Amino acid sequence: MDITKQIKDIDLFQGVSSEKLRLLATQATYRKFKPGEMVIGEADSIRSFYVVISGQLKLYRSSPEGKEQTLQLLGPGDPFGLCTAFVTDSFPASAMAIEESSVLLIPGTVMEATARQEPALLFNIIQILSQRLKDSMTLIESLALKEIPGRLASFLRHSLPRDATDKKTSVELTISQRELAKILGATPEALSRALRKMANDGILATAGRVITILDHKALEQLAEGE
Repeated sequence: MDITKQIKDIDLFQGVSSEKLRLLATQATYRKFKPGEMVIGEADSIRSFYVVISGQLKLYRSSPEGKEQTLQLLGPGDPFGLCTAFVTDSFPASAMAIEESSVLLIPGTVMEATARQEPALLFNIIQILSQRLKDSMTLIESLALKEIPGRLASFLRHSLPRDATDKKTSVELTISQRELAKILGATPEALSRALRKMANDGILATAGRVITILDHKALEQLAEGE
């Protein structure tokens, strides 16, 4: 596989010289993971950057009682382990493949040396971490301040195309409702009740993994807690 070709269009590496991309590619390890297979666990030692090449992963935390909270879904082109490879010895979350996936592992020392010589790479890392921080703050706010229907409405609103206004718009989930419940901090049963109520209220309609928004204004109001 031509790793250089695989990474040249990824946002993390935009603006990085071809020479440095080739260097990163020669130092990278390419690994495949089956659905349900752990990529890295909480508290595992980490000195690498990870980049999803194909498939889908989830980042999550779990409690001693077994309760799980999904923090983020990762798809092709998404990096993770950006800060831990620089400043800590352990990973603050677990990463698991939801479907058959492939991941690149780039040694942290190689990334650090490259970032010192390629300001574009460091700038890209800062941009990605800033967006991740914003997403985390949104998740915390949703979990702390909103009931489950409001969390679901917020999730759907952010999943809609930017030009979706008042017309019927469909969202096809890339994950199961069980996984969606973990993102929303809810049980599958509570999520099913929320979907059923929103369907009865004429806000949406469901068909398998496809959710069609019927009333954008009502969805917006619910997401804002009105």
